[in-house]
Amino acid sequence: MYGPYLTMDQIKAQYPNEWVFLAKPTKNRQNEVTGGHVILHARDRAEYLRQVGEYPEIPDVHHFASQWTGDLYGRDVNEHEPETGAA
Repeated sequence: MYGPYLTMDQIKAQYPNEWVFLAKPTKNRQNEVTGGHVILHARDRAEYLRQVGEYPEIPDVHHFASQWTGDLYGRDVNEHEPETGAA
């Protein structure tokens, strides 16, 4: 019903700029998700929410996480802002 355990770095590499729904997520001491088993993924948030709402229960799974793998502010994290006022 779900794939192998992946770290968040692996998930971000495999599903860039997508919403991912994780089963059995792991977290660090700051309560940040560090990995899990990808159940489903979608680029479009509305499609993602539709899929999550239609997903059947998994009897042995009681913990889930929802994560966006891209930059929350709409920019590539590697993109640099141009300096303003530089002469």
